[in-house]
Amino acid sequence: MSDLAIHGGPKSKTTPYSRPNRYGELEKRYVLEALDDAGLMMTNGSMVRRFEEAAAAAFDCRHVILTTSGTTALQTALVALGVCEGDEVITTAIADAGTFMSILAVHAVPVFADLHRDTVGPDPGSVEKLITPKTRAIINVHMAGIVGDMDRFLEISERHRIPLLEDCSQCHGGKWRGRCVGTMGRAGAFSMNESKHMSTGDGGFITTSDDAVARLARLYIDKTYSRGETRRGDEVLLFAAINARPNCLTGAVALAQLERLQENLAARDRIAQRYLAELAGLQHLRLPQIHPDAGCAWWPLPVLYSGNEPRRDEIAAALHAEGLEANSALSPTPGNLHQAVVKDRKYFAERDAIPHFLKDVEYDEWSCPVADEIARQVIRLPVDFRFTDQDIDETIAGIHKVWRHYFGE
Repeated sequence: MSDLAIHGGPKSKTTPYSRPNRYGELEKRYVLEALDDAGLMMTNGSMVRRFEEAAAAAFDCRHVILTTSGTTALQTALVALGVCEGDEVITTAIADAGTFMSILAVHAVPVFADLHRDTVGPDPGSVEKLITPKTRAIINVHMAGIVGDMDRFLEISERHRIPLLEDCSQCHGGKWRGRCVGTMGRAGAFSMNESKHMSTGDGGFITTSDDAVARLARLYIDKTYSRGETRRGDEVLLFAAINARPNCLTGAVALAQLERLQENLAARDRIAQRYLAELAGLQHLRLPQIHPDAGCAWWPLPVLYSGNEPRRDEIAAALHAEGLEANSALSPTPGNLHQAVVKDRKYFAERDAIPHFLKDVEYDEWSCPVADEIARQVIRLPVDFRFTDQDIDETIAGIHKVWRHYFGE
């Protein structure tokens, strides 16, 4: 009789995963400092500026601009890079919806590149094939904290003279040849929601060393107000913009999280290295193939199950029954091309009208076969800086238990 938990056997995970409150005394201290400051609005208090200066030093770039979310960070960066209505922006077929939604928000056209099997991020070869005279920007998504071949992306960007925007939402602190992600393209964008390496509950920020990009980004998140340069009543609004200003409570928590980022990354790396070492060689299980010049900032670790029997979903169900936090999704949706907002150009909530900038756009929802294959094969293994050795011991034991049952290993 099978000893799998899904068949009535004992679970491999004997205790819940350890997740103590990630916000501690440092966050409390900085929040109290913010409350005691001149005000909580970013233009009055000091915490937003303190975070931006500390983050610019930590990531080794000239400018950091704090925003309200990763999506507004991407949207703001696109505007600052000069993306206008009808321009094409190449992104990836599977990523958080915020990536392509930010493109739609500025009335530009998302173009979806296929994925690379080794990194589950965009395939540079697929990206280059999609470049047209209308291409205004390329978004390289560092999926799951895995850093792909940045030399290829930078070479494509330079040769075609198209700015590269790095989506680092899942890759805080990742590096390529010693340089931080988010600082190699013209700009980078980061998310700080609850699941990310640094969290403020929700929030985001932009990195850039381009003074012109930074200036436009700061204007865009603040309705283009000049803030002190003109007298009230004489303000000159330079272009259409939004309010994506962060407040000083967000800045306070962000500063504390930044100061503990390296400790966080070291804990994640220990977990990922154990998975890569102790799961190597399992039949039908493909682990990420990491470039030797890449320093990854591990998020949940995506592995690919290539077997036919049992199906991937049966494997995932067996792992889940063992008490393991293993899920079968690379991102919340199975793929951006399969969503009505893309394939049917469903832009408005209550109307079927197609906006002008999408009138002549058609999407083939099956145009990214590698992405669809990865969506059918992926299993994400849990990575959290708060996990104990027991958490990882039992996770690895549970995976081996399931594999022994199905494959005799």
